[in-house]
Amino acid sequence: MRLLSLSLEQYRNYAAITLDFPEDDLHLFVGPNGSGKTNILEAISLLSLTKSFLGLEEDDLRQWGTEHYRVRARAQTDAGDIEELEIVSQILPRKQKVCFLNGVKIPLVQMVGRLPIVTFLPQGLALFSGPPSDRRRFLDQILCQVSPGYFEALMGYQKVLKQRNALLKSISEGQADASFLMPWDHEIAAFGSALTLLRLELIGTFNLALREEMQALGEGTWQDVKVTYQRTGTANEREALRQEIITGLKDTVQRDVILRSTTVGPHRDDWMVEVESRPIITFASRGQQRVAILALLLLQGSYLELRRGEKPVILLDDIFSELDESHREKLMLAFSGHQVILTTTDLPLAEKPFAGAVRYTPLHAGPVLT
Repeated sequence: MRLLSLSLEQYRNYAAITLDFPEDDLHLFVGPNGSGKTNILEAISLLSLTKSFLGLEEDDLRQWGTEHYRVRARAQTDAGDIEELEIVSQILPRKQKVCFLNGVKIPLVQMVGRLPIVTFLPQGLALFSGPPSDRRRFLDQILCQVSPGYFEALMGYQKVLKQRNALLKSISEGQADASFLMPWDHEIAAFGSALTLLRLELIGTFNLALREEMQALGEGTWQDVKVTYQRTGTANEREALRQEIITGLKDTVQRDVILRSTTVGPHRDDWMVEVESRPIITFASRGQQRVAILALLLLQGSYLELRRGEKPVILLDDIFSELDESHREKLMLAFSGHQVILTTTDLPLAEKPFAGAVRYTPLHAGPVLT
């Protein structure tokens, strides 16, 4: 899939701007820090994920003092069909976010993944050393793009989790009884088992080719490398997993009441790349960890293309300063044939051109009022 145009209205530092994307392989947005380069990538990702890839709230996306923002794009599928995608978020006359496909309003779940994307952000290089929430978000953003069921289960889980935590607070304050938790436990288990099974399936797919991708990126000495999913239970079948989560919630209810927080479930799970049964974060160099992250990035691209039947748009934020020349070239070679949209503070060296046509778009610091 390829973007043909992108229009932003009252989004972040852009009051109004329209960008065209001719049929070039690589689009570079060049400008100093603070010029809004990452905001463009974020807006594109919004059309795929319906939320900020930085985890920001809606109020952070609208321009200050405004009542709505609008992100709109024209895209072309690999089959040649033209699609118009639009998201509008407003606070007046009432707070809501709506999505449109070819001018027709559609539910959020039908918008997610319509424009498949793979995203590289500088903070992604700290994926293994960062908090587990970042690693869970990595899986969530992939699975939401390929599985409407996963997206619906994730939304349902987050809603029920918030309600259960509110009840735990009431129990802690003596305003409710612990027996009231049972309905919420069953909801947590139903949504949570669906999330866990799809995460395990994704990780199993990654493990089929992770070692080969690492070797292609220059890390060929590791013979046993895999992604392991870290959770409290071991069940791998839907009903058994559901019962396992219910049991875990019952066993930890006293702790949960004290903490006023649910401590069992996929919102507490984690994953890690392991080499010879050792977590990569405990021994690998920073460079070796980067290779593993890039390998997962490439696997994500292949997975999305396989599941969506469309080549994802590749969004790369500031890779010239974050990756060495060798890894940049390997990354770009691996994404040959995709539309790549890249930000940088400086133009790449002329003697190191990328394959295919390249389009440069300069950006300037400060609000854009075009």
